Amino acid sequence: MKSILLSFILSFFVINSVSSQWSDHTMTHDGIQREYKLYLPDNYDATNPASLVITLHGLGDTMHNFSLAGFDHIADTTNFIVAVPQAVADMIAGTAWNSQAGIYGYYPNSHIDDIGFLNTLTDALLNQYAIDPARVFMTGFSMGGFMTQRMACESNTKFAGFASVAGTIGSGLPGCTPNRPVPIAHFHGTADSTVDYFNNSFGLSVPDLIDTWVAVNSTSTTPVYTLLPDTSNDGFTIEHYLYTEGNADVELFKANNADHQWLVKPANDISYSEEIIKFFLKTSDPLSTNSPDAISEIKIYPNPVSDYLTIQLGNTQNAQHTEISFYDVLGRVIYTNSFSEARFSFAPKNNGMQPGVYFVKINAAGATFTQRIVIE
Repeated sequence: MKSILLSFILSFFVINSVSSQWSDHTMTHDGIQREYKLYLPDNYDATNPASLVITLHGLGDTMHNFSLAGFDHIADTTNFIVAVPQAVADMIAGTAWNSQAGIYGYYPNSHIDDIGFLNTLTDALLNQYAIDPARVFMTGFSMGGFMTQRMACESNTKFAGFASVAGTIGSGLPGCTPNRPVPIAHFHGTADSTVDYFNNSFGLSVPDLIDTWVAVNSTSTTPVYTLLPDTSNDGFTIEHYLYTEGNADVELFKANNADHQWLVKPANDISYSEEIIKFFLKTSDPLSTNSPDAISEIKIYPNPVSDYLTIQLGNTQNAQHTEISFYDVLGRVIYTNSFSEARFSFAPKNNGMQPGVYFVKINAAGATFTQRIVIE
């Protein structure tokens, strides 16, 4: 975990270029001058509050390198502000977060108040920019992943969701007992030679991590399983596990044969940056909110759905000129139709919809109703 793999670093430089919208900033916290980079999306508009993602680099890395992870390009189409803070240098380990991921009883920067710094940085950005406080997220790689997990466990109040890559819950933490359900996703290679998938020297194994969050969020212990399309010749396959039907979803992206690295397209089957932003968008409806007079007694079942989805309106008068649309998590229309009956059946897979999370939006007589569904 001492340094980011060369392949991880090079992949950033191959697919990304420096943007003029990045800016460098400093702030003082706990008597220490801290640094961070900030990216404002092309469509940033103070009248249209943006989302915010705090991204944490790995051990020995810098904010400058991690700003090349590709979040900026996704931010331009999803209205995300991206912040990349810099960790303080530890006298032994190099730049490190106080994540409580350690070995042989040594935990880098255990005296640094990184929890306070990250919360203070978030508050400062909320005060300075038009950001929806309900759409603030955190993600990180390697030790940044461990720090993300610590924040999810111990200081999640300001954040709507978390995603960690190649970093679990550190061995120095007494456990994980958050004060609320926490939407969380984890990405990990099974051949990770730095933070082992099954025998993690720095904290929990990946299976134990997922079991922890499944218990915390009271989800089903049986996940919705998807083997993602193997589109690249990289020797990896990606398995996706979605634990739902609880208080908050838990997701695992298991990258078979991948090492301690950040996957990117087109070199790999998926882009971690893209999937992380998609996960964050799933935590809340990206569409308009329901009308105050939204259709009453509406039923959409089963959910999750594998074959046929049924939409039933409790009030048959509302069935006149009813419009139905399916959206993906980026708000793109996948399917639209209209019906005049009180009951409508739909086969998602027959209409080209792959397993995953979608939103059903119903419009009847000027009232709108939106519900999140899972296709398995």
